[in-house]
Amino acid sequence: MKRIFAWAGIAVIAAAFIALAVLTASGAPANAILALLFCLLIVPVILYAFLLAVKLGRRNGDKAETETDSEKP
Repeated sequence: MKRIFAWAGIAVIAAAFIALAVLTASGAPANAILALLFCLLIVPVILYAFLLAVKLGRRNGDKAETETDSEKP
């Protein structure tokens, strides 16, 4: 399942880069080009940060649960 999502993500990013090239070559409005650049640069960074926070939260949650379990009589 992860591979399917990975390939789908690669396809979306490739399509966005192609759309960016077409928009810049055709002289599209600056707002459209900047919106596409935002999607290509900022959105993946935000997703990465979210996944990192979830991963660290799970790891810290597991440690907290094992500490409280060992303290129980």
